[in-house]
Amino acid sequence: MGFYDDMAAVAAKLLTDKGQTITFSRDNVISFDAALGKETTGVATTYSGKGAIFDYNASEIDGTVVQQNDKRLILEAVDTPPLIGDQATVGSVAYRIINKEAVTPAGEVVIYKAQLRA
Repeated sequence: MGFYDDMAAVAAKLLTDKGQTITFSRDNVISFDAALGKETTGVATTYSGKGAIFDYNASEIDGTVVQQNDKRLILEAVDTPPLIGDQATVGSVAYRIINKEAVTPAGEVVIYKAQLRA
């Protein structure tokens, strides 16, 4: 195990101890019919991980990129990387991932950061 693997393990332990389970779902688009402008979706992919939700600071809320009720998610390095458009359910509240970033020093995922919007 390398240094960043150890950091990912520490992050996962802290998020397990202090965070909560976040459940994600992703609609799998099978095809797009350009003539009709419709997608055909397959079975949704679901995955979960331990994470922590935070509010944005007032100084970060610009009303465009970051809106008033957006949340910041710190997520352990899960096997299924989150994607923009995935639904994240926290308790009984469903959010959409509108921005995400993998924290990858030396190319190894330690955590994911995401912006959530209800």
